[in-house]
Amino acid sequence: MASTNRLGIRRYRTALLIGFLFLLFLFAYLKPWPYMLYGPGSAESVHPRVETGHKLDEKGALLFTTVSTYSNPNIFSIIYARLNPRMEVKSQEEATGGVTNIKAYRNLLSWMRDSSEANALMAAYKVMNKPIDVKQEGVIVYALLPESKARENGLQEGDIITHADGKETKTVKELSGYLSGKKPGDKVTVSGTRGEEKFEATVPLIKMNPGNRTGIGFQNDTVLKVTPSDPVKFDFADTGGPSAGLMMTLEIVAQLTGEDLTRGFRIAGTGTISADGTVGLIGGINYKLMAADRENADYFLVPYNEKNKANWTLAEKTVKDLKLSPKLVKVSTLQEALDFLKGLAPKKT
Repeated sequence: MASTNRLGIRRYRTALLIGFLFLLFLFAYLKPWPYMLYGPGSAESVHPRVETGHKLDEKGALLFTTVSTYSNPNIFSIIYARLNPRMEVKSQEEATGGVTNIKAYRNLLSWMRDSSEANALMAAYKVMNKPIDVKQEGVIVYALLPESKARENGLQEGDIITHADGKETKTVKELSGYLSGKKPGDKVTVSGTRGEEKFEATVPLIKMNPGNRTGIGFQNDTVLKVTPSDPVKFDFADTGGPSAGLMMTLEIVAQLTGEDLTRGFRIAGTGTISADGTVGLIGGINYKLMAADRENADYFLVPYNEKNKANWTLAEKTVKDLKLSPKLVKVSTLQEALDFLKGLAPKKT
């Protein structure tokens, strides 16, 4: 009888242990951690994502590249990424640059994408010597300064300010001009859009240095509405950030001029684009190169700055260490990218 009881207790104990381990596993699987995982994203043709009303038969492809990101992963995903030489783990604060929250970070990335599309249009039309209509539509909160009191009073990165105390302030000049008539400690109610929603926040003003100006305390940029003479449409809603700018611009130029810039090659690349055609540095170029290699890209356009060669140095190291196949091409401006592509002899098939 005693032996039977001991056997029953052991079975009960085993069942309890199994149940406890299952719950522990479930907790570990479901619990999110404040980290961001990075890895190779996609390298896909920009052609179907840009419509201009002009048909173009491309023999090759212009590929825009992305970084795969995953926020709030569980512990198993973190361990996998730590062990994977082609992935990286960053704290959420490091990954977002200390932005107020993930939603604000995503709103900021969405604006960066929209701004990139606007700059791509302006750069493309400039290089083709065609006129384009540009209007200022608001002031984006790009980054809040450490001394600002705006964050604790409801303002977030990614907010687009269009009014101050009910007065329309759609340009940086209009907003700063209105605030210049006030003094530090005064409060101003700013309103506008936060992603797809409207927002309003009443924030105290501070003394801005240098210049002893009165302001809210944030880095800003202007939100632009660009209207081209051609019916250009973009389809990048599933992406964020500005790094597809160069490849968007090349595709616009190709379609509107009717010239197949690919010459039959698969040309991948990355880089921000400014309205004047300057190509800017980006992050995650190593992961974008991995994606381009996976999609059999022949060339990869790398943003290059003589004073900051970080993108080029990392690109060279990645290609060497991982034995990737795309040939690297330095580009500092849109014109340099166009000159390279137009100088390619058509690919032999």
